[in-house]
This record gives sequence, structure tokens and C-alpha cells, in this order.
Amino acid sequence: MLEERKLAGYCGMYCSACAIHTGEIKKAIAQLRELLDIYELARVQQLFEGLEEFPQFSKVLGDLEAMFGACVGCKAGGGWPNCFMRKCCEEKSLKSCYECDKMPCQELLRFQKRHFLCPAPHYSKGF
Repeated sequence: MLEERKLAGYCGMYCSACAIHTGEIKKAIAQLRELLDIYELARVQQLFEGLEEFPQFSKVLGDLEAMFGACVGCKAGGGWPNCFMRKCCEEKSLKSCYECDKMPCQELLRFQKRHFLCPAPHYSKGF
């Protein structure tokens, strides 16, 4: 039970529903890299128009792999280090945004609009 509480972010997002936390993004990048290697696209790109940017694409894949490599959840020390919701909750000694008397604030609503594919049920009521 304690471990499950660590997987509920300050914002209300459940870490195990996140493709970064579950490793799905990292796995997808690895699969794409494998396909690129199988078809030797690094070599073949020289033969086709429109693939001049392939080296940059490969670099971006590496950057994505580093950025989305693994996340243990914000309450366990992972997540975005500059997260407004984390800082706010820690300053107010709250377990989550839902405990705040200013909930939902504009920052939380902006975050939800960008990141929640399916908002947490307790946040979607009345919005």
C-alpha cells in the first residue's frame, strides 16, 4: 500500500498509467533503433532524397532515450525536477493537489490539458 501511494503524483497522475514510468517509450525507441539497424538506414539514407536529416533524427532518438529512460515517480525522487505542483505541495506540506484549498489552480489545469490523456476522476468533476 505504501508503494502504491508513491505512484500517485502530486498532480493526480498515476505513475503506472504513464508510458515513461512503465518503460513503453524506452521500449518503442529501442524497437525503432533495431529496425533502423536491420534495414541499415544510416547507410541507405545517402541513396534517398529527403533523408538528409537522418543523423539528426538518430541524435534525437538518443536524446529521447536519455530523457524518457526511466522514472520512479515524483514522490520517489523521479519526475520533472522543476515541477510546479511538486514544489507547491511540498511548500504547503500537502500529499497532493487535491488537498489544496485553491484546487484546481491554473497551473494544474494547464498541466492536465497538456499531459492527461484521461484525467483522474476526482479532478474531472465540475470542470
